[in-house]
Amino acid sequence: MEKLKRAIPEKPVKLRIKKGDTVEVISGKDKGRRGEVIQAFPKLNKVKVKGVNIITRHRKERVRRGADPNDPARVIPGGRIEEEAPLYASKVMLVCPNCNRPTRVGYAYREGEAKPARRKYRVCKHPDCGKEIG
Repeated sequence: MEKLKRAIPEKPVKLRIKKGDTVEVISGKDKGRRGEVIQAFPKLNKVKVKGVNIITRHRKERVRRGADPNDPARVIPGGRIEEEAPLYASKVMLVCPNCNRPTRVGYAYREGEAKPARRKYRVCKHPDCGKEIG
């Protein structure tokens, strides 16, 4: 029997969403919720958003291997642990910090004094906004 491989894109997708950005979920069970990006996975085309896509894991309490017997943090607690799971980047939309609306992301270039001469930065695609996204 052939072993199944995970669905990893052959070529990493250009994520226009970075760690620390505020995003809004546009589809799925958490539609309409906003949160900050905790972690981005460009190779998997996924992002982890704070407070969104919460899953519950059941873990057994266990002792950390090689830990000092007198260390109080040597036991990893068990129980029901809630944590954020990654979701596809296509399910979230970046929120523009200037106009506070979900927006598509464009790129523009600014002339610089030092090398490299041209610097690329993200821009809000709303016609009435069009400002730089930090």
